[in-house]
Amino acid sequence: METFIQRGDIKNEQQLTTYMQTYLYYIWRLTDLLAVKLAWQAAGMSSMNKLAALDKRLHAMKLPYESREGSVKMGKRLRQILNEIDPSYQLDSKLPWCHHAIVFGHYGAMGMELAPLLAAYAHATVVSLVANGVRVIPLGQTSGQQVITQLQPLVEQCINWVLAATEQDWGGSAPAFDWAGMAHECLYSRIFMS
Repeated sequence: METFIQRGDIKNEQQLTTYMQTYLYYIWRLTDLLAVKLAWQAAGMSSMNKLAALDKRLHAMKLPYESREGSVKMGKRLRQILNEIDPSYQLDSKLPWCHHAIVFGHYGAMGMELAPLLAAYAHATVVSLVANGVRVIPLGQTSGQQVITQLQPLVEQCINWVLAATEQDWGGSAPAFDWAGMAHECLYSRIFMS
């Protein structure tokens, strides 16, 4: 997002909304959101081998280095926090990378139904990304809230799609987003890691 903002492609609330719609529909629902479901299912089957395979595949899907590393750092931090607040939670440290979506789905399998788990993950993702956009563009907080509101129907559509999707549906690519992610590493000034 920061690359597109610095290039002048995202300057206002409507452009941020359009960016978010494209990202959520063409990348996020096909990768991270579906990864939450797949990790939830693997955890329900107590299959650490499957969980590790999902973690490896998600790692391969994230082409820009910063996106991969950001997801891994967030996943490891989430695992650490969950271990601190919930002593009953244990996630095998043998996961190859520990991506955020994998940890989120694994923990959710300890008692959450899938639909509310996906909604929680979606809310956290959308709010975080919109807050970043509001800070960098910059926009006011009201604009940020309006973007989040405008995204709700699409978020619900993404969740419903994931509920019906299978592992064969997993994976998506948007070359312009991959390019922007890779270009982000070389920007003159950067606020965000990925």
